Amino acid sequence: MKKRKIFWGIFFIVMAMIVIVSKLGILPDVGVFAILATVFLVWMAVDGIRHRNFYEMLFAAAFLCIIYDKPLGIEALTPWTVLAAALLLSIGLSLLFSGKGKKKRGIEFEWNSDGARGIGNSREQCNGEKIRCENNFGSAIRYINSDNLCKAYLENNFGSMTIYFDNAIIQGSTAFVQVENNFGETILYIPKEWNVQNELEHCFGSINEHGKMIGTSSAVLYLKGETNFGNIEIHYV
Repeated sequence: MKKRKIFWGIFFIVMAMIVIVSKLGILPDVGVFAILATVFLVWMAVDGIRHRNFYEMLFAAAFLCIIYDKPLGIEALTPWTVLAAALLLSIGLSLLFSGKGKKKRGIEFEWNSDGARGIGNSREQCNGEKIRCENNFGSAIRYINSDNLCKAYLENNFGSMTIYFDNAIIQGSTAFVQVENNFGETILYIPKEWNVQNELEHCFGSINEHGKMIGTSSAVLYLKGETNFGNIEIHYV
């Protein structure tokens, strides 16, 4: 989060300088909005490549194509064809490459065959130290029942997924929950006694916390991951 704050601070300072310089006639005849959008979208694409986030990198490329469709000679494809292609490619690539042993933002996840996957409306109990829950194009509710929660990987695509952690226990000093939310909503119910370190990130979405975390537990739960074009709602209960 600290790195992102530094980036955004530098980003807005550079943008202010570009706006001022553009009024002096020093820059080429390109609109200020196009320059600002290009800088942001290039950063977004690089960040998507770095974290292997197909939604981030492909939509950044799509918006760049829309901005520069005339020089590229692709006006017949913009905007809807390019956006539709970015959406379909993002879905396909994310489904293909969201498999086992995937390393995301510094956490290594290795999974066995257990875990819950859902399409449609479903409620399931999830047990074990390492838990994986996926939901695609539907609504799902997952109840985490664990005597020793260590890691959890939660992925929601084009749907709504609700996760309850109130029946989970952290035996060690730390536990990790990785959340990947794309074009949908992921809702987390977390015991207010847990000491939660929220390191979630968002791109064209939001992360909201509800209730008050007391944090009396000695164990620390790290929330990592991101939401793209969707919301992550955290409730302390």
